Amino acid sequence: MERLGRSHGRALLLIIEDDAGVRDSLRELLTPRFEVLCASEGGAGVELAREHRPDLVLLDRFLPNADGLSVLETLQRDARTQPLPVIFLTGDADEATLERCLEMGAVDFIHKPASARELTARIDRALRQSEQQRRLQILAQTDALTGLANFRALSVRLDEEFRRADRYGYPLSVVVIDLDHLKALNDGLGHDVGNQAILALATLLQTNLRESDFAARFGGDEFVVLLPHQTAQEASVFADRIRTGMHGVSVHKSDGRPAPFGLSVSAGVADHTLETARGSTESLLQAADAALYEAKREGRDRVVVFGQPLHASPAHRH
Repeated sequence: MERLGRSHGRALLLIIEDDAGVRDSLRELLTPRFEVLCASEGGAGVELAREHRPDLVLLDRFLPNADGLSVLETLQRDARTQPLPVIFLTGDADEATLERCLEMGAVDFIHKPASARELTARIDRALRQSEQQRRLQILAQTDALTGLANFRALSVRLDEEFRRADRYGYPLSVVVIDLDHLKALNDGLGHDVGNQAILALATLLQTNLRESDFAARFGGDEFVVLLPHQTAQEASVFADRIRTGMHGVSVHKSDGRPAPFGLSVSAGVADHTLETARGSTESLLQAADAALYEAKREGRDRVVVFGQPLHASPAHRH
């Protein structure tokens, strides 16, 4: 297997082709425009795809020890490689076989030998379609107002993080954060001011997240943050940083004057650890939600950890 390094933002192609002559010809033809990975058999190609996540795979229909269709199935069973567009390279003109390739998820097929013009045109088309699908998927999983993930994306990510925490035995914390008195803000000063408050909270969250963390807008004024490798006590420090940070945020009325009162948030925290194992993602979210409800009931502008007693200071009850 061979690799030419990705650079300058060029698309990365993976060629899985057992015929050395065909493989070399394809690489020579494509390297002026693309970064290229090559593998001579299916297993090595799958490993390269998992490691490097190419933008497109050119897959020989017939490979030694592995039919091209079985390689496609392997790629599609793995979440890391499932989205990759695959174009089959084939000398088979049987229409039923080619239809089978498309039914299984290949985006196109190219008859060998292909002209340079046809090959690059089909690759360009497949890359454009893939990019359009990627952008649509991002839009479908993004909250329009804040740019954070939405509920759909949260559900997927929470399932993934929960499984990883179980598999590797590390803690996972969930923080549910709610803007205090948003309805009063909307009713008294208008939804534009309410949206300012929501955006301010989203911005504060984004600036305080680690690379491994994940934040989503769960509802109108409610946000959920996933903190892998953190216990509830550690996550409560993050939550309190957000809580105190909101005190320094001001929103403005349509005439430019600041709103007559400050912003605050309440937060509930729960974790999934060996000591506090939750049976499901639903029970983990419910525990964090219950802690949030307690924070609201106790007067708002505070952080509560599920299952821990409240302390005396109302500003630091966590």
